[in-house]
This record gives sequence, C-alpha cells and structure tokens, in this order.
Amino acid sequence: MFASCVALYAAVSLLMLGSPNGPAGTGPVAYVIFVLILQVAVIVRLLVGPLPDRKWQLVAFLVFGDVGLASVILLDVPTSALIGTFLFSLTGSMCTFFLGPKLLVAHLAFANLVIAYIGIAAYVQGLWGPWDAIAAVLVAGGATSGVPVFAQIAWLLVSEDARQSEIDPLTRTRNRRGLQNAIEDLWNVAHSEQLAFVLVLVDIDRFKTVNDRYGHDQGDAVIVLVAERLCGHVGTSGVVARTGGEEFVAVLVGRTDRLHALVLEVSETLTHRSDPIPVTVSAGAVVFAPGSEAWTSGPSLVKDATRAADSLMYRAKSAGGNRTVLETM
Repeated sequence: MFASCVALYAAVSLLMLGSPNGPAGTGPVAYVIFVLILQVAVIVRLLVGPLPDRKWQLVAFLVFGDVGLASVILLDVPTSALIGTFLFSLTGSMCTFFLGPKLLVAHLAFANLVIAYIGIAAYVQGLWGPWDAIAAVLVAGGATSGVPVFAQIAWLLVSEDARQSEIDPLTRTRNRRGLQNAIEDLWNVAHSEQLAFVLVLVDIDRFKTVNDRYGHDQGDAVIVLVAERLCGHVGTSGVVARTGGEEFVAVLVGRTDRLHALVLEVSETLTHRSDPIPVTVSAGAVVFAPGSEAWTSGPSLVKDATRAADSLMYRAKSAGGNRTVLETM
C-alpha cells in the first residue's frame, strides 16, 4: 500500500513532464525529474526493504509525500493542480492508521493551505470567478479532509472497542487476551535489552470463605483492592492481568536483582491486617535471567512458565499461604 501511494505520486510527476501545461524551463523540469527519481527510489526501498515501523520513519514518509506532492503540482496550472490535491487523502489515511490525530491535523492544515493557495491563484489568473474558486476549494478541501477525518473517528472507536475487549471489567486490569497480547512485546524488550523476564502468579488465600461469610459484593471489593495494590506494586515494570476469579498474573521486565526484591515483597504488599476484610495471598514466581537457556525458546516458553509459577504458588499455599515462592531459570 505504501508503495502504491508513492507510485501514484510518481505517475503524477511523470505525466506532468509530458503535459503542455506542466513545468516550463530547465529549473522546474529538473526539479520534477529529481522528485521522480526520489519517488522511484522510495518505491524500490519499500518493496525490497523492511517496512517502516518507527515513528520517525513514518513522519518522514508523511513529509516526503506532502511536500513532494505540493511542490510538484504547484508547477502546473491551478485548474490541474487542484485535481492533484486529491492525493493528499492518501497520506491523510496513513496518518489515521499509523500516526494519530495530532499529525493528521497538521497534515490537513498543510493540505488545505495548498488548496486555498491554488484557488486564490486560479482567481488571480482569471481562470475562475470568485464563486467558482470558492466552490472548487470547498470541494477539494472536503474530499481531501473528509475521508481521513471520518476514518480517524471510526478507527478510534474500533481501537477503543479492541482495548476494552482486553480489559477485565471488574478490576480494569488486563484479561487473558490482553495479557497474551502484551507478553510478546515485553519479551522482546527483555531480550533486546538483556533484562530479566519474570512471571508471577498471585492467588488470594481461602477466598471462598470470604464470599461465603461476607457475600459476593464484598468478595468483589477484595479482588478490586488486591488488583489495585498489585498494579501499584508492579508500576511501570510490567503488566497485570486477572486470569481467574481471584487469580492474577503479573509479567515484569527489569534488572534481575530489582525484580527479585519486587517479587518477594508481593505477599506483604497486597494485603494489610487493617483491611475491612483481611486476607492473605500466595504467589509463585519464575525468573528468567538474561542469557539463560530458556531464552532460546522465545515467547512460547510463557506457557511453561505459567505452569511452573502455578506449581510454585500451590507450594506456597501448602506451606500455609501468605508467602511467595520464587524460582530462577
């Protein structure tokens, strides 16, 4: 799709070179040829190289598309240049899906300034009357802006629905799906920066008695409180998910010594004796230190890590609960 967009820009540049209304004189012709060569080079790069995946690359592509298109079509007569402005909707759509609303606004501001300039030029040159110029600018501006704007609104709504589908409605932590989607990113961060990767499974001890004695509403309040404290304890080190009724999984990335200390403090941090309904938690944690043999398995080892953490958590419960059992791989 990226290459197709640039191919359309390149086609405009090429056709303008053969148009009797196109650039005249050595300088303008040489400039259009230069832009055409750049466009062909970008097409080749997109087709044979890795896709642009960093924000600065996408911003550079946006600037290249907008500035390149504007500088070429403005060398044509205004009536033809206005038709070329419809291609601004392509880079606008790219903003919608890859760069977000702020850069979309910047793009639309630039595109509409170019359109307004063309309309004014057509009026000054006597090609259109004032009402024709205004109508042409409104049509071109609406077509160029309308598609990306409506696409942005739809994309935001769909994205919000997707985000909500990954959130546990009671605790506002991630659910199983949200956790699974986050794990690969965390694993890649740990692997690329040579940091430890830790999976912690936390379960509230004897939770059934809480529901039986205080009712399910109070039981839910306990779950929410534990979730809030676990999220606060993990902080920016990783993500927290509720994977069962009273069961949570936290996945963390960081320095091995720091994560060891953080994990060992889980049991005492999540519950307080002064709580309205005092409970305790048991936790099992698996630590993958940088360079361990397990790293070669990739993110797929998380299933094994979950089973191992579950076994460690039950070992903590068997020992009386209110503790964390940790194992380093």
